[in-house]
Amino acid sequence: MSLLITAFGRFMGGPNCSQILLKALAAERAELERIWRAPITLEVLPVDVEAVRPALERLLRMAAPSHLLLMGQAGARDAICLERKARNHIDLGVPDAAGRLGPLGPVIAGGPDQMLANWPDPEGVVAAVKAAGAPARLSDDAGGHLCNQTLYLALEAAGKAAGGSLVATFLHLPLLPEQIAAGVPAAQGAGCSVALDDMKRAVRAILRHTRETAV
Repeated sequence: MSLLITAFGRFMGGPNCSQILLKALAAERAELERIWRAPITLEVLPVDVEAVRPALERLLRMAAPSHLLLMGQAGARDAICLERKARNHIDLGVPDAAGRLGPLGPVIAGGPDQMLANWPDPEGVVAAVKAAGAPARLSDDAGGHLCNQTLYLALEAAGKAAGGSLVATFLHLPLLPEQIAAGVPAAQGAGCSVALDDMKRAVRAILRHTRETAV
């Protein structure tokens, strides 16, 4: 029942709220592991189309998680979004860390057009996050950037895992109020902001619901 939680590093020339959240979660690892009742690994992935696959593969080998909760920033979202599917395409509307931009082809050549996230009871997860006081909804569009790419790669790995031993999903996070106040590039067109304490409550709610009711 081990859990791997990932975030992304700097994005669009500014801090990534998922990395800020991950750092805050790391400071509360003991509490999270009490909720999850098993070890939790927290790691940052590179915002690099070419580097992210080997980085994710290394983490999966190292942590051997049963559950993988990927997190990333989505400034235009109006709520914390639990993604239900990933598509086999990469189309960068803003550059990755290496400056790549635009349509770059499939995530995996010859792979299915889309894959469905296999995290249990997504509707219940969203309800639990809302009950914890954070805005949340399900999403069927993980975009075309590394968030979608990484979820697709994770689900491909889950499909190869023996006995369905890996489940994964992606959590898209709106910006933090501090990011909007600072006028970071990602704040242009921001849908809303969610405070860091609310994001932490959301993750705790996801872990508690999944561990107690859906596993």
